[in-house]
Amino acid sequence: MPWKNGLGTTTEIAVDPPSAGLDGFSWRISVAELTASGPFSSFPGVDRIIVQTDGDPMELLHDGHGHRRLARLTPVRFDGEWSTHGELATPARDFNVMTRRERVRAGVSVYELAAGSAVRSVAVGATQIVHALRGTLAVAGDEAITLGEGDTLVVTAGAGLEIAAASGGAVGLVVDLVEIAARAPSLRG
Repeated sequence: MPWKNGLGTTTEIAVDPPSAGLDGFSWRISVAELTASGPFSSFPGVDRIIVQTDGDPMELLHDGHGHRRLARLTPVRFDGEWSTHGELATPARDFNVMTRRERVRAGVSVYELAAGSAVRSVAVGATQIVHALRGTLAVAGDEAITLGEGDTLVVTAGAGLEIAAASGGAVGLVVDLVEIAARAPSLRG
């Protein structure tokens, strides 16, 4: 789908509520293909986390909020309303997590697993998303599921997952989404 600013495209992996547009999601997971330097779309009220997965390290320039050079497979968080410009030396790809600040909080973990190794991911929130970035992952929770490269699993109400690499090793991204409880109005007498 086209970027909000019209300067590129992204592949939407998952969104809540299902079929929500760019102005109506609570959370959104996507992968963007970056071919040239340029501005990021503005998303007021949205927290963003990006993980650069391919290409030379991109530099993010946040007008009035500094800059940072990304390291591949390292999550970086910033406010969606910041005027942000991405500087590329080569084409790149990134994994994006966007959450509506007043509704959901997110964390992203990256697991680089050697063949046959496993890690236990403890669920903090009600929803966990596992994305097989490279290789094949075996994911065990209430049931066992195999994810091939590029596959994504959305798990709700989980207590945690065991994530293992098949032969050859794998890289998995795990997004933990925590809903922010609405505060009830206080009554004062």
